[in-house]
Amino acid sequence: MNIALTGTPGTGKTSLASRLEHNIVSINNHYPEISNGKDEEGNWLIDLEKLNEVINVEKDSPTIFEGHVSHFLNNIEMTIVLRCNPKNLKERLESRKYTEKKVKENMEAEALNLITEEAIEICGEKNVFELDTTTISIGESVSKLEDIINGNIKSDKRIDYSETIMDWY
Repeated sequence: MNIALTGTPGTGKTSLASRLEHNIVSINNHYPEISNGKDEEGNWLIDLEKLNEVINVEKDSPTIFEGHVSHFLNNIEMTIVLRCNPKNLKERLESRKYTEKKVKENMEAEALNLITEEAIEICGEKNVFELDTTTISIGESVSKLEDIINGNIKSDKRIDYSETIMDWY
């Protein structure tokens, strides 16, 4: 099964993927090939057509594609969206020296469920799972991720951080 492991920056995609015993393709390693360069702040400008040209997802090749745009890949059968409370996400991104603008953009995307909504539109609701990494350890996250992959967790729960926006004003 081809799986997209996605989520806003700082939710734990790379950390979790590094601990999985699966065939992993990191989208981050392909940014120069799948982008139209960088913007003035140094962020890659991902071209979704190039993404699917460069990273050819073969049907029935059991692989986890890790990256915040992996849910846009063709032939994905399951999407797992990592989530994090925007307050905690802010701390994680600030520790990575993200600009204030980039921190806010990612907090807003998380609060508005942007990636989950995109994934549902592309993959269908029953094929999209969410995993909240806010307060659990990487080990616990890996265990829950494996449960999702093995079909032990259903896709009916949705995480909603939209109320956190009110704390920003």
